Amino acid sequence: MHRRQFLATAPLAGLAAGTGAVPALAQGFATTGGQVPAVQRFAVGDITVTCLSDGSLHIGPDALIGIDAAGYSELMEAGFRDPDTFRSAVNAFVIQTGDETILVDAGTADAMGPDLGRLPENLAAAGIDPRGVTKLLATHLHPDHVAGALKGGDAAFPNAELVVNETDRTFWSDESNFSGAGEMVQGFASLARNVLSAYSDRLTTFSGEDEVAPGVTAMPLPGHTPGHSGYMIASGDAQLLIWADIVHVAPVQMARPDIAIGFDVDPGQAVETRRQILDRVATDRMMVAGSHIGFPGLVQIARDGDGYRMVPAQWDYSL
Repeated sequence: MHRRQFLATAPLAGLAAGTGAVPALAQGFATTGGQVPAVQRFAVGDITVTCLSDGSLHIGPDALIGIDAAGYSELMEAGFRDPDTFRSAVNAFVIQTGDETILVDAGTADAMGPDLGRLPENLAAAGIDPRGVTKLLATHLHPDHVAGALKGGDAAFPNAELVVNETDRTFWSDESNFSGAGEMVQGFASLARNVLSAYSDRLTTFSGEDEVAPGVTAMPLPGHTPGHSGYMIASGDAQLLIWADIVHVAPVQMARPDIAIGFDVDPGQAVETRRQILDRVATDRMMVAGSHIGFPGLVQIARDGDGYRMVPAQWDYSL
């Protein structure tokens, strides 16, 4: 396992009829400014997926491996993005199927600054009570994906079963993997262990491709972390792959899949996994949902020269 680079660089509605009155929600929006709640629903056959934003963060060229600032700026500008202000999304997803309300990743809580930690308010806007979440599927145990699983040190989703890849559980649980690591990486590992402990009485692990809920199958996508996983949702002929951290800076890594990030535990494997999954979803014309693709994170992937480009998903008018 190539941990050296990881350990070195991770410090990283309308007017009321006839009255002219504005509804209370619209009044609040007009008064406070900002965006409406970042919630979007999408149907995958008989399964409903709700996209939720936790906020955003800037990832600059210094965090990436294999590209300099000039190359970063060139790709950003080619994608009509400002390299100095570009924000990578942090998204989570709710899967509602049968009696299950399944949350894929839990956001950052207060672990990563004031521009993040918005998942709870967007869950509330979507009408989803944390006590009603039956499963919490972790794509991996980095803080932007599981810090929000805790509230005051306890489980933020008190009735949820935590489901995580066994390889990731083992990696983050072994303190010897982080000997000599910096304070930030030590903090990552400590947080991961705290999350595993808080859900220890309802913790389920899986290995390989494994059905983790009706219509939901885990897909190993290793490299970013040893047990980094996506989740394939299938109902009838419809499919959606939640691919987690296949890309972090989409305008760069779509055009240049060979670009890694300092948070990759094994950058070489992460690049190979990215190449393989991009080829697969482009060939199969499969829709994907990305943790760090601009909200709502739903796109299809097309080949574009030596790289790829994203095609935003069509708004779902059926819900």
